[in-house]
Amino acid sequence: MSENVARWGPLWGIVGAAAIALASLVTALAYRGTQGEAFSPLNHWVSELGETGVSGLAALFNVGLIIGGVSFALFMVALAASRRTALAVIAAVVGIVAGLAGSLVGVFPMNQIGIHRIVALIFFNLGWISVGLASIDIWRQPEPRFARWLPALGALTVALFICFLAVYLPLLSYTGTDESRPAISAATTLEWLVLVGILSWTLFASLTWWRRGNVSR
Repeated sequence: MSENVARWGPLWGIVGAAAIALASLVTALAYRGTQGEAFSPLNHWVSELGETGVSGLAALFNVGLIIGGVSFALFMVALAASRRTALAVIAAVVGIVAGLAGSLVGVFPMNQIGIHRIVALIFFNLGWISVGLASIDIWRQPEPRFARWLPALGALTVALFICFLAVYLPLLSYTGTDESRPAISAATTLEWLVLVGILSWTLFASLTWWRRGNVSR
């Protein structure tokens, strides 16, 4: 049973990472904001790509999130079934919640800001935790299916998220009235880097897993 589940792990990881990455790229290229501006990760939030009524291809982006989130959850389940360690199982449980929350970000775009903010924060908070736990597991018990540098990429993703929190949390309590968009925003840039880190870790883990065989140890 577990081997049957694990066999599909690399496919789910590749599909999930590709769905979000391609949907983001295509939507960003077509994006024009309320001021007619082009999209830039240096000063636009990830969720702005899915804002209906503003982002021209919002539906495409949101579908990409739904597919990618479910695929990430399935990937983490398969990883746990393949690794068969307690830490991998914990990472999978966290990853399932993160993946489903990521899908709900697509179901509830930022037009519904209340619930959107909740599911988005769940995805980002638990996404890096699941990647971090899985990276520790691979570092503690390395095997040929996963590259030796993969835990380092996971650690980088964790570090990026900590930096993002340090910049983002003060913004939640900001009560100023200046709503102008800066040319460069540390918060939006770091948010995008965290997403890229999660997607890159998932993609590279899946590719090496697939290339070197996905039969359990």
